[in-house]
Amino acid sequence: MSLDEHDKNLNLDPITDAPGAHPVGTGLGAALGGAAAGAAAGAFGGPVGAAAGAVVGAVAGGLGGKAVAEAVNPTAEEAYWREQYTRESYYDANRNYEDYAPAYRLGLYGRSNYTGTFDDAQSDLAVHWDNHKERSTLSWPEAEAASRAAWTRVDEQLASRQTLAGEVADNDDVIDTLNELLESCRDGEFGFTECAEHVKAQDLKTLLLRHADECRGAAAELTAQIRQLGGEPEEGGTTSGAMHRGWVSVRGTLSGYTDLAMLDECERGEDAAKARYRNALKENLPPAIRSMVERQAQGVQRNHDQVKALRDALKTAA
Repeated sequence: MSLDEHDKNLNLDPITDAPGAHPVGTGLGAALGGAAAGAAAGAFGGPVGAAAGAVVGAVAGGLGGKAVAEAVNPTAEEAYWREQYTRESYYDANRNYEDYAPAYRLGLYGRSNYTGTFDDAQSDLAVHWDNHKERSTLSWPEAEAASRAAWTRVDEQLASRQTLAGEVADNDDVIDTLNELLESCRDGEFGFTECAEHVKAQDLKTLLLRHADECRGAAAELTAQIRQLGGEPEEGGTTSGAMHRGWVSVRGTLSGYTDLAMLDECERGEDAAKARYRNALKENLPPAIRSMVERQAQGVQRNHDQVKALRDALKTAA
Protein backbone atom coordinates (compact mmCIF):
# COMPACT_ATOMS: atom_id res chain seq x y z
CA MET A 1 0.00 0.00 0.00
CA SER A 2 1.39 3.44 -0.93
CA LEU A 3 1.74 6.21 1.63
CA ASP A 4 -1.05 8.16 -0.03
CA GLU A 5 -3.39 5.16 0.11
CA HIS A 6 -2.46 4.56 3.73
CA ASP A 7 -3.26 8.18 4.63
CA LYS A 8 -6.67 7.91 3.00
CA ASN A 9 -7.50 4.98 5.26
CA LEU A 10 -6.64 6.82 8.46
CA ASN A 11 -9.95 8.72 8.48
CA LEU A 12 -8.26 12.00 9.39
CA ASP A 13 -9.95 14.44 11.71
CA PRO A 14 -10.88 17.45 9.51
CA ILE A 15 -9.95 19.91 12.28
CA THR A 16 -6.71 18.47 13.66
CA ASP A 17 -5.62 16.12 10.82
CA ALA A 18 -5.18 13.44 13.47
CA PRO A 19 -5.57 9.92 12.03
CA GLY A 20 -8.32 7.63 13.22
CA ALA A 21 -10.27 10.35 14.99
CA HIS A 22 -13.63 8.83 14.12
CA PRO A 23 -13.66 5.08 13.46
CA VAL A 24 -16.45 4.06 11.11
CA GLY A 25 -19.58 3.23 13.08
CA THR A 26 -18.61 4.89 16.38
CA GLY A 27 -17.85 8.51 15.62
CA LEU A 28 -21.45 9.69 15.56
CA GLY A 29 -22.15 8.54 19.08
CA ALA A 30 -18.95 10.13 20.32
CA ALA A 31 -19.83 13.46 18.76
CA LEU A 32 -23.13 13.48 20.59
CA GLY A 33 -21.58 12.89 23.97
CA GLY A 34 -22.47 9.98 26.25
CA ALA A 35 -25.52 11.36 28.00
CA ALA A 36 -26.97 12.95 24.88
CA ALA A 37 -26.48 9.84 22.77
CA GLY A 38 -28.00 7.53 25.33
CA ALA A 39 -30.96 9.77 26.00
CA ALA A 40 -31.59 10.06 22.29
CA ALA A 41 -31.51 6.28 21.99
CA GLY A 42 -34.32 6.09 24.51
CA ALA A 43 -36.26 8.95 22.95
CA PHE A 44 -36.18 7.32 19.52
CA GLY A 45 -37.64 4.07 20.80
CA GLY A 46 -34.36 2.23 20.89
CA PRO A 47 -33.71 -0.71 23.17
CA VAL A 48 -32.05 1.40 25.85
CA GLY A 49 -34.29 3.43 28.15
CA ALA A 50 -33.57 7.14 28.56
CA ALA A 51 -32.92 6.65 32.27
CA ALA A 52 -29.99 4.36 31.50
CA GLY A 53 -28.85 6.43 28.55
CA ALA A 54 -26.16 8.39 30.33
CA VAL A 55 -24.41 5.15 31.25
CA VAL A 56 -24.56 3.39 27.89
CA GLY A 57 -24.60 6.43 25.62
CA ALA A 58 -21.25 5.76 24.00
CA VAL A 59 -22.27 2.21 23.07
CA ALA A 60 -25.75 3.14 21.86
CA GLY A 61 -24.41 6.14 19.98
CA GLY A 62 -21.75 4.09 18.25
CA LEU A 63 -24.20 1.40 17.17
CA GLY A 64 -26.75 3.94 16.04
CA GLY A 65 -24.24 5.84 13.92
CA LYS A 66 -23.11 2.82 11.93
CA ALA A 67 -25.65 3.37 9.16
CA VAL A 68 -24.35 6.79 8.16
CA ALA A 69 -20.75 6.61 9.32
CA GLU A 70 -19.27 6.24 5.84
CA ALA A 71 -21.32 9.11 4.44
CA VAL A 72 -21.14 11.51 7.39
CA ASN A 73 -18.13 12.36 9.53
CA PRO A 74 -19.45 13.77 12.85
CA THR A 75 -16.33 15.84 13.44
CA ALA A 76 -16.74 17.41 10.01
CA GLU A 77 -20.40 18.10 10.76
CA GLU A 78 -19.46 19.77 14.03
CA ALA A 79 -16.90 21.91 12.23
CA TYR A 80 -19.38 22.78 9.46
CA TRP A 81 -22.10 23.95 11.81
CA ARG A 82 -19.69 25.84 14.06
CA GLU A 83 -18.69 27.91 11.02
CA GLN A 84 -22.13 28.02 9.36
CA TYR A 85 -24.61 28.60 12.20
CA THR A 86 -24.40 32.39 12.21
CA ARG A 87 -25.42 32.43 8.53
CA GLU A 88 -28.63 30.43 9.12
CA SER A 89 -32.00 32.18 8.94
CA TYR A 90 -32.96 31.02 12.44
CA TYR A 91 -29.77 32.37 14.04
CA ASP A 92 -30.27 34.76 16.97
CA ALA A 93 -27.34 37.11 17.57
CA ASN A 94 -27.94 36.80 21.31
CA ARG A 95 -27.13 33.08 21.17
CA ASN A 96 -23.78 31.33 20.85
CA TYR A 97 -22.76 28.04 19.27
CA GLU A 98 -23.16 26.12 22.53
CA ASP A 99 -26.88 26.92 22.38
CA TYR A 100 -27.25 25.44 18.89
CA ALA A 101 -24.74 22.55 19.04
CA PRO A 102 -27.01 20.07 20.93
CA ALA A 103 -29.77 20.73 18.39
CA TYR A 104 -27.44 19.90 15.49
CA ARG A 105 -26.30 16.72 17.24
CA LEU A 106 -29.88 15.71 17.89
CA GLY A 107 -30.77 16.16 14.21
CA LEU A 108 -27.73 14.17 13.14
CA TYR A 109 -28.43 11.33 15.53
CA GLY A 110 -32.15 11.32 14.81
CA ARG A 111 -31.67 11.03 11.06
CA SER A 112 -29.42 8.01 11.51
CA ASN A 113 -31.78 6.18 13.87
CA TYR A 114 -35.39 7.24 13.40
CA THR A 115 -37.60 5.29 11.01
CA GLY A 116 -39.45 8.21 9.43
CA THR A 117 -39.18 11.84 8.42
CA PHE A 118 -38.19 14.75 10.63
CA ASP A 119 -41.85 15.69 10.97
CA ASP A 120 -42.66 12.14 12.06
CA ALA A 121 -39.97 12.34 14.72
CA GLN A 122 -40.79 15.78 16.11
CA SER A 123 -42.71 14.63 19.18
CA ASP A 124 -39.87 12.34 20.26
CA LEU A 125 -37.30 15.01 19.50
CA ALA A 126 -39.19 17.53 21.61
CA VAL A 127 -39.32 15.16 24.59
CA HIS A 128 -35.62 14.53 24.31
CA TRP A 129 -34.82 18.21 23.99
CA ASP A 130 -36.80 19.29 27.05
CA ASN A 131 -35.00 16.80 29.26
CA HIS A 132 -31.53 16.57 27.76
CA LYS A 133 -30.59 19.79 25.99
CA GLU A 134 -27.28 20.05 27.81
CA ARG A 135 -26.33 23.70 28.44
CA SER A 136 -28.44 25.16 25.66
CA THR A 137 -30.83 27.96 26.59
CA LEU A 138 -33.07 27.32 23.56
CA SER A 139 -36.62 26.07 23.88
CA TRP A 140 -37.62 23.27 21.49
CA PRO A 141 -39.42 25.66 19.09
CA GLU A 142 -36.19 27.67 18.95
CA ALA A 143 -33.98 24.58 18.53
CA GLU A 144 -36.24 22.80 16.04
CA ALA A 145 -34.97 24.64 12.96
CA ALA A 146 -31.35 23.79 13.76
CA SER A 147 -32.17 20.11 14.29
CA ARG A 148 -34.10 20.05 11.03
CA ALA A 149 -31.16 21.65 9.20
CA ALA A 150 -28.74 18.99 10.49
CA TRP A 151 -31.20 16.22 9.59
CA THR A 152 -31.65 17.61 6.07
CA ARG A 153 -27.90 17.93 5.54
CA VAL A 154 -27.43 14.24 6.36
CA ASP A 155 -30.25 13.39 3.91
CA GLU A 156 -28.47 15.30 1.16
CA GLN A 157 -25.14 13.59 1.82
CA LEU A 158 -26.73 10.14 1.81
CA ALA A 159 -28.55 10.87 -1.44
CA SER A 160 -25.31 12.06 -3.01
CA ARG A 161 -23.48 8.94 -1.87
CA GLN A 162 -26.15 6.65 -3.31
CA THR A 163 -26.07 8.50 -6.64
CA LEU A 164 -22.29 8.18 -6.88
CA ALA A 165 -22.30 4.54 -5.80
CA GLY A 166 -24.84 3.36 -8.34
CA GLU A 167 -23.66 -0.23 -8.55
CA VAL A 168 -25.03 -3.08 -6.47
CA ALA A 169 -23.23 -3.65 -3.17
CA ASP A 170 -20.50 -6.29 -3.29
CA ASN A 171 -21.03 -9.74 -1.84
CA ASP A 172 -19.25 -9.09 1.48
CA ASP A 173 -21.25 -5.93 2.10
CA VAL A 174 -24.51 -7.77 1.42
CA ILE A 175 -23.51 -10.51 3.88
CA ASP A 176 -22.68 -7.89 6.53
CA THR A 177 -26.06 -6.22 6.01
CA LEU A 178 -27.93 -9.53 6.27
CA ASN A 179 -25.99 -10.47 9.41
CA GLU A 180 -27.08 -7.21 11.05
CA LEU A 181 -30.69 -8.06 10.25
CA LEU A 182 -30.15 -11.59 11.53
CA GLU A 183 -28.97 -10.23 14.87
CA SER A 184 -32.01 -7.96 14.98
CA CYS A 185 -34.36 -10.90 14.36
CA ARG A 186 -32.73 -12.88 17.16
CA ASP A 187 -33.15 -9.88 19.46
CA GLY A 188 -36.82 -9.77 18.49
CA GLU A 189 -37.36 -13.48 19.10
CA PHE A 190 -35.75 -13.31 22.53
CA GLY A 191 -37.46 -10.04 23.44
CA PHE A 192 -40.96 -11.16 22.49
CA THR A 193 -40.47 -14.49 24.28
CA GLU A 194 -39.21 -12.75 27.40
CA CYS A 195 -42.10 -10.29 27.45
CA ALA A 196 -44.59 -13.12 26.87
CA GLU A 197 -43.33 -14.81 30.04
CA HIS A 198 -44.13 -11.71 32.10
CA VAL A 199 -47.50 -10.54 30.74
CA LYS A 200 -50.59 -11.63 32.65
CA ALA A 201 -53.25 -11.58 29.91
CA GLN A 202 -53.36 -14.87 28.00
CA ASP A 203 -54.27 -13.20 24.68
CA LEU A 204 -51.22 -10.96 24.95
CA LYS A 205 -49.03 -13.95 25.79
CA THR A 206 -50.30 -15.77 22.68
CA LEU A 207 -49.73 -12.73 20.47
CA LEU A 208 -46.18 -12.12 21.70
CA LEU A 209 -45.23 -15.75 21.26
CA ARG A 210 -46.56 -15.64 17.70
CA HIS A 211 -44.39 -12.61 16.99
CA ALA A 212 -41.41 -14.46 18.48
CA ASP A 213 -42.08 -17.30 16.01
CA GLU A 214 -42.22 -14.80 13.14
CA CYS A 215 -38.83 -13.41 14.17
CA ARG A 216 -37.46 -16.97 14.32
CA GLY A 217 -38.73 -17.64 10.80
CA ALA A 218 -37.19 -14.43 9.45
CA ALA A 219 -33.88 -15.35 11.10
CA ALA A 220 -33.94 -18.77 9.42
CA GLU A 221 -34.57 -17.15 6.04
CA LEU A 222 -31.69 -14.73 6.53
CA THR A 223 -29.38 -17.54 7.70
CA ALA A 224 -30.10 -19.53 4.54
CA GLN A 225 -29.44 -16.51 2.33
CA ILE A 226 -26.15 -15.69 4.07
CA ARG A 227 -24.94 -19.26 3.56
CA GLN A 228 -26.03 -19.20 -0.07
CA LEU A 229 -23.80 -16.15 -0.55
CA GLY A 230 -20.88 -18.03 0.98
CA GLY A 231 -21.00 -16.19 4.29
CA GLU A 232 -21.09 -17.36 7.89
CA PRO A 233 -24.18 -16.42 9.95
CA GLU A 234 -23.18 -14.57 13.09
CA GLU A 235 -24.20 -15.97 16.46
CA GLY A 236 -26.12 -14.09 19.13
CA GLY A 237 -27.85 -10.73 19.01
CA THR A 238 -26.70 -7.13 19.04
CA THR A 239 -25.12 -5.40 22.02
CA SER A 240 -28.05 -3.02 22.22
CA GLY A 241 -30.45 -5.95 21.97
CA ALA A 242 -28.71 -7.64 24.87
CA MET A 243 -29.21 -4.49 26.91
CA HIS A 244 -32.90 -4.57 26.03
CA ARG A 245 -33.26 -8.23 26.95
CA GLY A 246 -31.49 -7.71 30.25
CA TRP A 247 -33.72 -4.76 31.10
CA VAL A 248 -36.86 -6.80 30.48
CA SER A 249 -35.56 -9.71 32.56
CA VAL A 250 -34.74 -7.50 35.53
CA ARG A 251 -37.73 -5.20 35.44
CA GLY A 252 -40.12 -8.07 34.75
CA THR A 253 -39.38 -9.59 38.14
CA LEU A 254 -40.57 -6.51 40.01
CA SER A 255 -43.97 -6.68 41.66
CA GLY A 256 -46.67 -4.65 39.98
CA TYR A 257 -44.96 -4.55 36.58
CA THR A 258 -47.84 -4.26 34.13
CA ASP A 259 -48.82 -5.66 30.75
CA LEU A 260 -48.79 -2.08 29.51
CA ALA A 261 -45.14 -1.68 30.48
CA MET A 262 -44.25 -4.93 28.70
CA LEU A 263 -45.96 -3.69 25.53
CA ASP A 264 -43.92 -0.48 25.84
CA GLU A 265 -40.80 -2.64 25.84
CA CYS A 266 -41.96 -4.59 22.79
CA GLU A 267 -42.64 -1.38 20.90
CA ARG A 268 -39.17 -0.06 21.71
CA GLY A 269 -37.66 -3.29 20.44
CA GLU A 270 -39.63 -3.12 17.19
CA ASP A 271 -38.65 0.53 16.72
CA ALA A 272 -35.02 -0.62 16.83
CA ALA A 273 -35.78 -3.39 14.30
CA LYS A 274 -37.53 -0.93 11.98
CA ALA A 275 -34.45 1.29 12.05
CA ARG A 276 -32.16 -1.57 11.08
CA TYR A 277 -34.37 -2.65 8.19
CA ARG A 278 -34.68 0.94 7.03
CA ASN A 279 -30.89 1.25 7.02
CA ALA A 280 -30.53 -2.06 5.14
CA LEU A 281 -32.88 -0.85 2.42
CA LYS A 282 -30.66 2.19 1.83
CA GLU A 283 -28.03 -0.21 0.49
CA ASN A 284 -27.93 -1.19 -3.19
CA LEU A 285 -28.95 -4.80 -2.58
CA PRO A 286 -29.43 -7.35 -5.37
CA PRO A 287 -33.09 -7.36 -6.48
CA ALA A 288 -34.03 -10.77 -5.04
CA ILE A 289 -32.44 -9.98 -1.67
CA ARG A 290 -34.02 -6.53 -1.60
CA SER A 291 -37.42 -8.14 -2.16
CA MET A 292 -36.86 -10.45 0.83
CA VAL A 293 -35.69 -7.59 3.05
CA GLU A 294 -38.65 -5.42 2.03
CA ARG A 295 -41.07 -8.25 2.84
CA GLN A 296 -39.49 -8.76 6.26
CA ALA A 297 -39.50 -5.02 6.91
CA GLN A 298 -43.24 -4.97 6.25
CA GLY A 299 -43.65 -7.73 8.83
CA VAL A 300 -41.69 -5.71 11.38
CA GLN A 301 -43.92 -2.72 10.68
CA ARG A 302 -47.06 -4.84 11.17
CA ASN A 303 -45.74 -6.19 14.47
CA HIS A 304 -44.91 -2.69 15.63
CA ASP A 305 -48.32 -1.30 14.68
CA GLN A 306 -50.18 -4.16 16.35
CA VAL A 307 -48.20 -3.84 19.57
CA LYS A 308 -48.67 -0.07 19.56
CA ALA A 309 -52.44 -0.38 19.03
CA LEU A 310 -52.70 -2.80 21.97
CA ARG A 311 -50.57 -0.58 24.13
CA ASP A 312 -52.69 2.47 23.31
CA ALA A 313 -55.87 0.50 24.06
CA LEU A 314 -54.53 -0.56 27.46
CA LYS A 315 -53.40 2.97 28.21
CA THR A 316 -56.86 4.32 27.41
CA ALA A 317 -58.53 1.70 29.58
CA ALA A 318 -56.20 2.32 32.52
